Amino acid sequence: MKKTWIFWTSLVLLLSVPATLLAWGFGLPEQFGDTFLGELKEKTRLLSQTEGKRIVLVGGSSLAFGVDSALLERELPEYRVVNFGMYAALGTTVMLDLSEPLIREGDIVILLPEQQRQTLSGFFDPAIAWQGLDGAYDLLRSLPGEKLARLAGAFPEFAGEKWAYFLAGTRPEPQGVYRKSVFNEYGDVVSPLCGENRMPGGFEVDTPIVFDPAMLTEEFVRQVEGYRRALETRGAQVWYGFCPMNALAAQTQGIEDFCQAVTEKLGLPIMGDPRDSILPAGWFFDTNFHLNSSGKTVYTRLLVRNIKAMLGDSSPTQIALPSMPALDQTALEGDNTDAECFTYTEDASGLTVTGLTPEGLTRRTLTVPASWEGKPVVAIAAGAFSQAEVLERVTVQGNIRAIGDGAFSGCGALGEIRLTALDPGTCRVGQDLLEGTSARILVPKKALADYKTNYFWSVYADRIEAYSSF
Repeated sequence: MKKTWIFWTSLVLLLSVPATLLAWGFGLPEQFGDTFLGELKEKTRLLSQTEGKRIVLVGGSSLAFGVDSALLERELPEYRVVNFGMYAALGTTVMLDLSEPLIREGDIVILLPEQQRQTLSGFFDPAIAWQGLDGAYDLLRSLPGEKLARLAGAFPEFAGEKWAYFLAGTRPEPQGVYRKSVFNEYGDVVSPLCGENRMPGGFEVDTPIVFDPAMLTEEFVRQVEGYRRALETRGAQVWYGFCPMNALAAQTQGIEDFCQAVTEKLGLPIMGDPRDSILPAGWFFDTNFHLNSSGKTVYTRLLVRNIKAMLGDSSPTQIALPSMPALDQTALEGDNTDAECFTYTEDASGLTVTGLTPEGLTRRTLTVPASWEGKPVVAIAAGAFSQAEVLERVTVQGNIRAIGDGAFSGCGALGEIRLTALDPGTCRVGQDLLEGTSARILVPKKALADYKTNYFWSVYADRIEAYSSF
């Protein structure tokens, strides 16, 4: 009764949106189809149309970057594989909502969420969801009333964005890895750009991997329980597994307690030992959960062995291990005028900006350098500008590969963060980058759409503007 009431209330809210916005949102041609999230409807279509005995992998982008489905099928020839992993910032529960009606008798569904608080909760981002739903509004039928209500609230902004793109005669056409065209017919990311570990120091400092049973929120537990019951009633199996995890970021305390909580709270059997999914940093790409092309083979081999163990299959696994790529240490040229205004730490990948010198603290404008004393500057640490009380504008050049959460916290006068990189995928940011500042993010005009729809930067879409001089 409650769900029915919420559904109809949400529908009324959506229908109360002015007719013009409805026309923009639903009537205009698809605008976000080339973005990373444009793959969402293709994954749903793949799941609905794939016949036979199936292994369905459900989770976030760690699956998109971490699985070679063709290898899985080669080692498990009785099954067809569907990679239903998408995007952590979308929310794990959305993938449960969309996959649940399409699971059939005999399916093996493996839930493999990223090992972090957001993906083990009921988190849902309606603004990001609209990009994935663009042009596939029939998927709304699979979502519960609570999500429909939040989608209704985010609809005007989505409709306005579509109208702006349509009016300008352009649409987001991302470059680099984070775009729809990198997905293959299984839903795997396949790109020559995923070559080596691009993270400064080899891991994301802002996203430590922990095994705390408290991360399994009541809302998440409730939805997974309902998902499991529905699928088991239908004659499908549901298992819980662990996605690839960067060893440099992983804290292994509490693994046994976490596994016990999964078994008791979710009612799911655990596939494999989570310790085996904690892999050396050299196998990763640009986050603590995204593998590079070589790492994908390593994790797929582990996945095959774990699935075979669950099935009682003792046949050997014929997947050869590749060589581990070296850490990327590329140095880029750029403006080093203000290099003496910063303090640094050094690791194998280069220098990280950690703070400002007394001279730097007096500056109203600063440019983060490309190099210092012949060494590349590759990152900005969390809190690096925390004492820059008079800073009004900072320029971040294309050599920076990561900016820590809260890097500009305390910068009360900061109005502009200028980014010069044309490819937003070259710089990783977390979801708390702008903590403590009201600054705008200015980007090259021709890269505006790319930043607004990028895997890392889309959470700041409402703060991103074009920089007129580009």
